[in-house]
Amino acid sequence: MLSDTDYLFSSSFLRAGEGLGTSAERLTRMLEAPSPQQLYQTVADIFQTPLPTPGEAVFDRAFHDAVERVRTAVPDFPVFYPLLYKYDCTNIKTAVKCAAMGYRSYDRFYTCGTIPPAQIQECLQKDVFHGLPRAMGEAAAAVRLEYAKTGEARCIDLSLDRACFADMEESAKAGGIPLMMQIVSMRADFVNISACLRIRQSGMPPEAAWTLLLRAFVPGGQVDRAALYSEETGCKDIAQIYESLEDGDVKKAVRRALGKEPGRVEKIFDDALLLACLPYRFKAFGPEVVIRYLLIREAELMNGRLLAARFASSKDDDKIRERLREVHV
Repeated sequence: MLSDTDYLFSSSFLRAGEGLGTSAERLTRMLEAPSPQQLYQTVADIFQTPLPTPGEAVFDRAFHDAVERVRTAVPDFPVFYPLLYKYDCTNIKTAVKCAAMGYRSYDRFYTCGTIPPAQIQECLQKDVFHGLPRAMGEAAAAVRLEYAKTGEARCIDLSLDRACFADMEESAKAGGIPLMMQIVSMRADFVNISACLRIRQSGMPPEAAWTLLLRAFVPGGQVDRAALYSEETGCKDIAQIYESLEDGDVKKAVRRALGKEPGRVEKIFDDALLLACLPYRFKAFGPEVVIRYLLIREAELMNGRLLAARFASSKDDDKIRERLREVHV
């Protein structure tokens, strides 16, 4: 494992390329954009990203550029793969679904994962999923057979999500960075808790609810499945989950989420990941600086997507603002 001093150049390089102005100033500029096109142009300007066509692709391009900055600066890029595997997972799921429906081309894959879109495109064209992270590669091959037998599209998402978190956990442990292992564990817990809440909200019978949660449960977290089980409803509500959790960052986040609507819960869980980086805000160099850089850039671009959606939404600005991620960490 490398030492903090091995990140001396990359930490300075990334801090110098965080974007124009402070995170608060960047958010203010996005908030003030009067139209979607002006928002896309603002994002392109503050992150110094060429504005692609269509304009909304600027969000993917801006994060792709951030990832490329990391790739070219750090001495061991693979240790940061756990933060990017979710984009690979989405691309693989899209490719598997396209292949299942007989399509052999797709032109809107994420460009910010660990696997080049051209390689995903090749997998789609040949309907052979090779060269992927271990668990996701195995799941992609297996789920094609499962879908052919059952015709259930949901099995693609559930299988690949589980595989994605298995790859994240394996990669984080191999990298040995405590903050990365913490982020991966918290993400897994938040995904499982969110799945529990959604399934309970659906109102399905207890046995069916619990069966679905078992299928949706991802590995890598600290919250055991038993902590989410309710004999009466299959899945616990958020207050019951809170009472069953051990003290820690996940329980603190769940406490803040008590009584909140789903969109706010998602924001609170994302904010908790950013708060985990707060102790490293003023650290001069080290892998934690890189992790913080990627998480904050991702959150800023999520804010941009939320602000873009408001132009086509009936929700008022206050509702949109309530869901913006807290990037000032």
